[in-house]
Amino acid sequence: MPTDLIADPITQTAAQPVVPVGMAINPTLDWAPFLSIPIWVYITFIFVLLVIAVVFYWLIRMGRLSSVKGWGESIKMMTQDDAQVWVISRIQKLTIECMAIKDNVLSSLDPTVIGMWYVSSPAGVISIGGMRAVVISEDFDRNRDIVSEIALCYTLDNFNTDLENLKALATSKYMDTISKLPEEERGFVEKPRVMKPVEKFQQYVDYGRGCLAHLYPVGIDTPSYAMFAPNRFRRYFPLGNTSTHFGAENMMEARDLNIDKKEKGFWDVHALLAASVVIGMIGIIAVAFFPMGG
Repeated sequence: MPTDLIADPITQTAAQPVVPVGMAINPTLDWAPFLSIPIWVYITFIFVLLVIAVVFYWLIRMGRLSSVKGWGESIKMMTQDDAQVWVISRIQKLTIECMAIKDNVLSSLDPTVIGMWYVSSPAGVISIGGMRAVVISEDFDRNRDIVSEIALCYTLDNFNTDLENLKALATSKYMDTISKLPEEERGFVEKPRVMKPVEKFQQYVDYGRGCLAHLYPVGIDTPSYAMFAPNRFRRYFPLGNTSTHFGAENMMEARDLNIDKKEKGFWDVHALLAASVVIGMIGIIAVAFFPMGG
């Protein structure tokens, strides 16, 4: 005889809604104070928002580091004849590239880029993440020495600002030195050099370098902390020494070193073809006058 199945009565209260069997977590997380939605739904939603916020945060950070993305890409491309190069454009945009280096001359792997740079300063080689790299810029045909540029700009700014005091100090030092020497030895003491403001490369070559060597015989001062401004040292670049100009000069010199080859004339090119035609015609005539067979 079949037995009737009778469900147990369910009592539902406003404070504690009924949770189906198997879906209950615990009385605290199943509590539904608002819109009959368990509190664990709100907690889960908050954690999902946190995950999304972390993802967006790192996407923004990665976008800001896009300029150094080439660090890893250049390592994958490098061979023994290549070097990692940090390039500063004229608008101060930084990119990291892989370039070929031969005889201390850097050149792009792209044959359409004719710019070249001469690695003249070993101190201009930096180390980032255990990888050695060279710093260059489009407006100069030599590698950039960051520390030397900061020190030179700092010293020349101080030199131009305190020029009158330095003149008096150099003159006083010279007079004090010769006053302690005999008359016949005074001519061997170096006189103070011409001191005028140093504002461009030619002035630095003419007298600025000598003034600094006289004032700082053991080396110029370098600030312990300073920001590197690529354009600050531009006024001390030799005019016209751009990477494109340097590359064009190297390409012209390389062409001049090629062995001169005499251009082939008409018969040099077509002599074999003409000989073949003549031999063929002789064969046809011979067959015409001396037929084969009886």
